[in-house]
Amino acid sequence: MPGGVFTDHVFGAMKEKEILRLEGPFGSFFLREDSDKPIVLLASGTGFAPVKAIVEHLRFKGITRPTVLYWGCRSLADLYMHDWCVEAARTLPSLRYVPVLSEPLPHDGWMGRTGFVHQVVMSDLPDLSGHQVYACGAPVMVDSAQRDFVALCGLPADEFYADSFTSEADKHGA
Repeated sequence: MPGGVFTDHVFGAMKEKEILRLEGPFGSFFLREDSDKPIVLLASGTGFAPVKAIVEHLRFKGITRPTVLYWGCRSLADLYMHDWCVEAARTLPSLRYVPVLSEPLPHDGWMGRTGFVHQVVMSDLPDLSGHQVYACGAPVMVDSAQRDFVALCGLPADEFYADSFTSEADKHGA
């Protein structure tokens, strides 16, 4: 992502044959396989990447728990892997994909869901008491989802797993 520390280093300061030492992942954002609860995957913007990894893991392991992937972006152009999601939902019978745009542009011709992605989840699934939620994206979305899903939809607090981050674009209001 332009403006990111690593991206700027790789495409700016990094020299040919420079050695990079990378470690990871060491995070806590991973699928809990010891459950049979339905899964809600919630992503905003580039928070889709870790959620995509969970979908790939579901496919690789043959896990068939009912799963709904909600991906919220501002406009259609921001759904940078929309076709991949459509294909994943077509090939994984347990997966349903719901793209949500908060600010669709007139030329998008968008006929799908609109609004804040976590509110679309609440509209579709008002009772989350028997679910697991994995949310990744902008802190405001992750925090709102956790607060509202627990307080208004009955999600047990310990069934909300999250990875929130702020991109350089988010910091500058892009």
